[in-house]
Amino acid sequence: MPPAFLLSLALHHGDAADPELLIWIKQRLDLLLGLGPWTVVALVAMLIVAFPVALVLFYLLQNRRPGREA
Repeated sequence: MPPAFLLSLALHHGDAADPELLIWIKQRLDLLLGLGPWTVVALVAMLIVAFPVALVLFYLLQNRRPGREA
């Protein structure tokens, strides 16, 4: 017999999160921020691009440091 936590997984819905909760969170953010949907898409896209670029820049800056041992 499999462990109990494996059996409990079958009882949950297949969505990544509760759809009603996601709708509630979206409505609250829309009320608080007042941003349009395309503004949010642009901000998320910039974050997705900025993170790897920042990592590469950090790596290059660390690589150029004088006195660095191989």
